[in-house]
Amino acid sequence: MFTIGEAAARAGVSRDTIRYYERTGLLPPVPRTAGGYRCYTDAAVARVLFVRNAIRFGFGVKELAGFLRARDSGRPPCRSVRQAGERLLEGMDRQIAELSAARAAMAKTIKDWDMRLARTPDGSPAHLLSNLPQLTRPPAGRRRIRGRAGPTED
Repeated sequence: MFTIGEAAARAGVSRDTIRYYERTGLLPPVPRTAGGYRCYTDAAVARVLFVRNAIRFGFGVKELAGFLRARDSGRPPCRSVRQAGERLLEGMDRQIAELSAARAAMAKTIKDWDMRLARTPDGSPAHLLSNLPQLTRPPAGRRRIRGRAGPTED
């Protein structure tokens, strides 16, 4: 048994991340000492590492918590996990398609800018920014993430 600080260090996360995982049901409540300090085991650290990996895979916190509750209560969530994985893959395919279209538009724009610059005398404006393509969504790498809850990992 060890403290939250030790558990966090072993898992490579912050104390706040462990508390957040407990609060959201990703990590079951752990026993406490008479003084109220949490006591963690190697199994708890393994669960934190498992959760981190599942979140990196793409599962949302609430969705993952539901899977883990079902699993912990003896109801295997395998089919639900498979369906969620399929949705994640479809979303990734959509993002790839959007990025490919954005990349093609960007490459075309760069070629257009090169032609415009070749016709523009030095020191004169070429008005490159006024000729940006109309994209329906920003490229995925530049999109703002809203509503992301929970602490960041160390």
